[in-house]
Amino acid sequence: MELTEPSPSPAVQKEEQELLDRTFFSWAEFSRFFDKWCQQRLVVFSVKSSTRVARSPWANTPPLYRLIHVLKYSYVLLVCKDVRMSNKSTAWPPQPSCPAFITVKLSPLRDRLVVTECQLTHSHPACPREFAYHFRPGHLLANSCLPVRITNQISKQFVAPADVHRLLTHCKGPDHGVLDALQVLEGLFRTDPEAKVKLVFVEDQAMVESVFLLTSRTRALLRRFPRILLVDRLPGLQGALDLMAVLCVDSAGRARQAACCVARPGTPSLLRFMLVSLLQSAPDVKGRVRCLTAGPEVAGQLRAVRQLLPCARVQICRAQGLETLFSKAQELGGASQEDPDLWPLLCRLADSKSYTAYSEALAELRSQAPTAFIRYFEHNWAPRHDMWVVPPLSNGPEKNKLNKSWRAHQDAAVIHDFCFNSCL
Repeated sequence: MELTEPSPSPAVQKEEQELLDRTFFSWAEFSRFFDKWCQQRLVVFSVKSSTRVARSPWANTPPLYRLIHVLKYSYVLLVCKDVRMSNKSTAWPPQPSCPAFITVKLSPLRDRLVVTECQLTHSHPACPREFAYHFRPGHLLANSCLPVRITNQISKQFVAPADVHRLLTHCKGPDHGVLDALQVLEGLFRTDPEAKVKLVFVEDQAMVESVFLLTSRTRALLRRFPRILLVDRLPGLQGALDLMAVLCVDSAGRARQAACCVARPGTPSLLRFMLVSLLQSAPDVKGRVRCLTAGPEVAGQLRAVRQLLPCARVQICRAQGLETLFSKAQELGGASQEDPDLWPLLCRLADSKSYTAYSEALAELRSQAPTAFIRYFEHNWAPRHDMWVVPPLSNGPEKNKLNKSWRAHQDAAVIHDFCFNSCL
């Protein structure tokens, strides 16, 4: 006797209507959505069949050729994985599989993924215990590249040549640029087995978030010249990555690259991650660093930086600081590229040779700059004056002592700005 499929309840019908025609602009976006969707309903789906975008006849035509690694699939059939079936004894008669399924296809415009079909009526009740045992977050992304259990295990740790080789053996495809990154690291270890490499993956996803690199040659350079370190960040490298570099200053005053980190835009606390990895690679330099110059973002991670480098004076690169201040003035109104007064005034403020010069420039800034910008300046920059300009702390007997220390600070700042402008 043939079994008929159960008719969907009104709640299931509503759920199917909400899911149908839902669009996603990347396979990663769909995977994240689907993980949450399954967790809310305590169901486990698996990929029964799929077709990659790269195998489509129109894969080389715009706009699809630019989205091959973003959309990944032109067709995916997801079926319910009735996890209780594998636990049943062979003495039981065979049962029909669960009829629930979801179909995802490439849209007619070939620029997004669309849920085209779905049947969400299951032939079994939800089981929280079985779901907790069998469900693996990020498994759809893992299916297209690396197992998530491996990426979670190795993330935020230094990798050896054997680790990279093991990852390559598990890699199923070029998704998320993982294969390209691993092949580059394999080539690096082939020429420099003592290199220090740390990989960070997005949690529960086979997606590289950042890579820290330090070669044996640059590690030796860092150990030789650790007193002055420079940090610079180049956002939007090749339109998709941020590059952060740490440089040391040699005996001739030249900036020499010591380490670098490539990360996805918006990666949080990148400076802290960079310095932690640097000190783990060369722990003997921790107490020998006397000055660290970085971009304005260092102010938001100041406590962590000072804990990592307790003997170092932390400074903001004046050139980057001035650019940040002027951009903020433009954003808050009252400044333009042709402004004849504000930019020279900010430069005078940063280049003050004495306490008196700084006080005069600050008073002039307060009288000319927009009120909103002054509020921003007083809240974010004035409290950290010692990091980028003369600290206006005293107007009495200590002024001479203050000016003497400020001149020493100016000499160091000139060296740092020269290194940034000439070497970066």
